[in-house]
Amino acid sequence: MVLGLWLWLGSYAPLRALSTGYAPGPGIGADVQPVSGSGGRPVFFPFARRHEFDTAFTLKNTGRFAVTVTGLAAPGESPPPWLGPTDLLATTSSTASADPGELVAFSNVRIDPGDTAIVVVRFGLRCAGTTSASPDVFTDGVRLRYRYLSMFTRTQTVRLPFAVTLRCVGGPPASP
Repeated sequence: MVLGLWLWLGSYAPLRALSTGYAPGPGIGADVQPVSGSGGRPVFFPFARRHEFDTAFTLKNTGRFAVTVTGLAAPGESPPPWLGPTDLLATTSSTASADPGELVAFSNVRIDPGDTAIVVVRFGLRCAGTTSASPDVFTDGVRLRYRYLSMFTRTQTVRLPFAVTLRCVGGPPASP
């Protein structure tokens, strides 16, 4: 029984992104409402000529214990096209906002059971060297690091309520 409890505590994954309370930052080429293949989520197309793109979302602790979000898992870049989270930020806004004037450095955030916090993820965008054989790349999740019960540190992939697609060849689709 003790071993089972220890294994359950070690695989604890309480973080969820809410399907409401999210916002893209500036630099979006198109915001396409749910399309076939998107899993019912909107898709953000940032401008390929930018080097980064911010998005805010509301993170909820659905578990039984308080957690402290400590940051992103170390990102791994791959050859272009590449799109991935590079930084975790906070916002001074009371609603999900990735407005550059409201962004502040991230510090550890404690989220009690059932509570929420707004976080902003900065995505890096790399198109240099992309060919027509590999024109775009997308992501719909971020890997967050967190602590709980003073002895466990984990990484959890949190599925976002939107997807981000970087289209390096051909540009973003026309805005709807």
